[in-house]
Amino acid sequence: MDGFLNGLGTKFAERWVVLLALPGVVFALTLALSWWLHPVGAAHALDPTVLGDRLERTPPRWLTDTAHRLVLAALVVLGAVASAAAATELGRAIARLWLGQGRLSRALLAPLRRRRVRRAEREAPPGHRVPTPYLPERATLIGDRLLLAERRVAAQYGVRLVRAWPRLWQLCDDSERAPLQAAWDRYTAAAVRAAWALGYLALGILWWPAAVAGGALYLSAWAAARRAAAELGVLVEALTDTKLLSLAEALGVTPAHGRFTTAEGHAVEAILDKGTFLPAPPP
Repeated sequence: MDGFLNGLGTKFAERWVVLLALPGVVFALTLALSWWLHPVGAAHALDPTVLGDRLERTPPRWLTDTAHRLVLAALVVLGAVASAAAATELGRAIARLWLGQGRLSRALLAPLRRRRVRRAEREAPPGHRVPTPYLPERATLIGDRLLLAERRVAAQYGVRLVRAWPRLWQLCDDSERAPLQAAWDRYTAAAVRAAWALGYLALGILWWPAAVAGGALYLSAWAAARRAAAELGVLVEALTDTKLLSLAEALGVTPAHGRFTTAEGHAVEAILDKGTFLPAPPP
């Protein structure tokens, strides 16, 4: 147990340094640099002569004092910690926003969703059509990728993935969980990267090249999130296909035909439902 806790602490420390500490320091230094370069104006934001003159100016008198330098260094560290905490919380919000579940996001991105629906219909083989539950429904492609896995499981097995998934996860060993955990980590890391990108976009008010860097960073984060979500949806569906029979056996449901069908799905649902809904009496 001590070795496990030490390893867990080491992994957490590594993730903190890679995802938050170092980006926080870079962001704090960029903030200070943007503030220092703000007086050169937008027209000279990349003029090497003007920037060189600005950076070679004699620092303020208060900065020559050692105590003041220590205070400045402490402020940079505090700024890095505060920005890292803000990026963490904003990253969680972005990860939820990318799922495209809210009414506002669906209303704003309705034209993009309709375009994805037409594209899915065009890609169907000749003489076939895409079932309505499999058509894009959410406001974002990431949300549709994850929703599709849930819909396909429900259509094939008659099981709601939101209920079955925690039990399926408990039945997996570490080697089976690792690919899904890695895909999820890549998705959350992309969301945190997008949060940093929004911070750099805000710094563009002081020094516009920071906004350009922020825009490029956000696009790379969005692309990484799309790849991670696509992989996560495939892995979730694959793990469900291979573990549902084990779940049925763990719950005492014996498959009648040696495989998991909708009949076993209804039995598993009745167990997991635990009487949440009762049949309504006839009118």
